Amino acid sequence: MILIKKIVLLSFLFALPILVQAQVEFSASSNARQVVLGNSFEITFTLKNGQASGFNPPNFKGFRVLSGPNQSTSMTIINGRRSQEVGYSYRLQPEKIGKFTIPPATIAINKKTIKSNPVTVEVVKGKKGASTQAQIDAEIDEQVFVKIIANTTEARIGQQVVLDYKIFTTLDIRQFNLLTESDYDGFYAHEMRQYPNGLVQEVINGVQYTTKILRRIALFPQQAGLLEIEAADIQVGIATEDPNNPRRRSFFYRPPVKRHNLKTNNVKVNVQPLPPNAPPTFTGAVGKYKMTCDIERVNITTDDAAIINMFVEGNGDVKQVQAAPLILDDVLEVYDPRIVNESTYESNAILYSKKEMEYLVLPKKPGNYEITPAFTYFDTDSLKYITLQPRTFKINVHQGSNKGTTTILPSQKENTFDQDIRFIKTETSLKKKTAPFWGTPLYFALWGLPIFLFGGFFVYHRKQANAEEIDPTVLKRNKAQLLAQKRLSTADQHLKSNNSKAFYDEVSKAMLGYVCDKLNIPTSELTKNNVRAQLTALQVKNQDIEKFMSIIKNCEIALFAGMDNSAAMQTTYDNTIDVVASIEEEIG
Repeated sequence: MILIKKIVLLSFLFALPILVQAQVEFSASSNARQVVLGNSFEITFTLKNGQASGFNPPNFKGFRVLSGPNQSTSMTIINGRRSQEVGYSYRLQPEKIGKFTIPPATIAINKKTIKSNPVTVEVVKGKKGASTQAQIDAEIDEQVFVKIIANTTEARIGQQVVLDYKIFTTLDIRQFNLLTESDYDGFYAHEMRQYPNGLVQEVINGVQYTTKILRRIALFPQQAGLLEIEAADIQVGIATEDPNNPRRRSFFYRPPVKRHNLKTNNVKVNVQPLPPNAPPTFTGAVGKYKMTCDIERVNITTDDAAIINMFVEGNGDVKQVQAAPLILDDVLEVYDPRIVNESTYESNAILYSKKEMEYLVLPKKPGNYEITPAFTYFDTDSLKYITLQPRTFKINVHQGSNKGTTTILPSQKENTFDQDIRFIKTETSLKKKTAPFWGTPLYFALWGLPIFLFGGFFVYHRKQANAEEIDPTVLKRNKAQLLAQKRLSTADQHLKSNNSKAFYDEVSKAMLGYVCDKLNIPTSELTKNNVRAQLTALQVKNQDIEKFMSIIKNCEIALFAGMDNSAAMQTTYDNTIDVVASIEEEIG
C-alpha cells in the first residue's frame, strides 16, 4: 500500500508541470480585419498565466512598425482563482494592397518555446479624397455616424432581440449624448450593462472607421406585427485642433470641442405569433431554456404534502414565463404553484433569467405514485415546441393518523360542518345582573361629547381663519416637504409595481415641486442654473446640491429611455429621500 502511494505521489509530481503548462495561453489578435492603405491598426500578443523569459515578435513583412512593443500587465482574482495577463502590442501601417498573414510570435515559458496563432489582415484601397482634414471637415456626416443594429429582424413573441447603438468615426470624438430615444413600443426593454465596448477598426466603402458599441438594449416583443424602433437623436463632441495655439504642446492642453447632432437609422422587426397547438405545459417561454427539479421527500403519509421545486433558466422574456401545470393522477391534488424566486443576469452579452417555482402536492390515499414534472418552451432555432422532463419522482404514501392535524384540501373544506352531528347543549352558565346604564361613566362621556365636538370645531375654524392671514408664499414653503413626501409615497407604489416611467415621473414632480415651493421659484423661471444658484445662496452643502441635480438629470434620461431597472429605481428613491431630508434640515 505504501509503495502504491509513493507511485501515485511521484506520478502527480511529474504531471504537475504539464498541468501548469496546460493553463498557459499565448494568442495573437488584431483590432481590424480590413485596413485602408495609409491607415494603421494594432496587433496584440497576449500571454495568460505564464512567466515569460523571452518574447520574439514575428516578421512584419509588408507593414511598417509605427510603435511597439508596448507592454501591459493585468491581474484578476475571481472566486479565489488568480489569472495574469501580459500583452505586447504593435501599431502597424500597411505598405501595399493585398491580403497578408502575420506569422506567429514566440515566447519562452519554463525553457520551452510556444507559438501564438497567425493573424490575417486585408489591405484595401481607400476612398478617393477622404484622407485630408479639409475634406473630413467638409464631409463630417460621412466621417462620423451612429447606427442601430439588431441581431435579428425576424422574431417571435417573447424572443430576445439584441439592439446595439454603434458609432463609426474617423474623427476624435470626446463626448456622446443621447438626446432622444425610441419608446420601443411593442417591446419590453432592458438596458444591458456588460457588452464588448472596445475600439474596433472596420472598413466601409473604402473608408476605415474606428467603431465602438455605445449602448446595448435587450428587447422582448410583446405583440405580433411589424414593430418599428424609431431613430434616435444623438449629439457628439468632436475635438478640433488649432495648429497656431501655443498651448498645444502643454500637458494640460485639451482641444476645443465642436458639437454636432446626428440621427440614427430606424429598425423594423417582423414579429411572428407562436404556432398553435402548444402542449399544455407551455406557459410562454421562448428562446433557449433548461429545467431542473427536485423533491424534498418521497416517503410521506396522507397527513403530509410533497413539495416539488422546479428551476427554469433561459434567454427569453422572464415576465411571460409562468409555472407549468403538473399533470397528476386523480388521487393526487396540487395547489396553485408559487413563484419562489426570480432573477436576471448577463453572460456573453446576452440577458438570461431564472425562475424557481414551488408545487405543493397532497395525496388523498396511500399508495405508490409517479410524478414527472414537465416544462415546454418554443425553440427559436428549430421553430418547434420542446418539452423537458429531466426526472420522474416515485412517491410512497402511507396511511396517516387522520387526526385533526391532517391537512384539509380546498375541495374537502366545503360541507364539513353539514356532515357533523351537532349535539344538544348540555351545559349552561349564569351571569350576574348588571347595573343600570344611567349614572355610569359611559353615560356622562356620551352626554359631554357634543360639547367637546363643538369646542373642537371652534378651534379648527379659528386656526383656518389665522392661516388665511398668513402669506401664501410662507404657506407653500411650509407645505413643500409634505407635498414632496406625498409624491414620493406615490413613487414608492410605482417602484413596488416596477412601473419605471410612472416612478421617474413622480420623483421628478416631487423634486421640482419641492424646490419651486421651498425657494419660491415660479414654474416659468424654473431652470437648473436658477435652482443651483438659489440653493447655493441658502448655503446648502455643495454635495447635496450636486446630488439633487444628479437626480433631476437621471429622471430626465429615464423618462426618455423607457428602461426597466429595479436596482436603479431603488437607488434613485433612496437618494431622493436622503437629499430632501438633508436640504430640509439645512434651510428649514
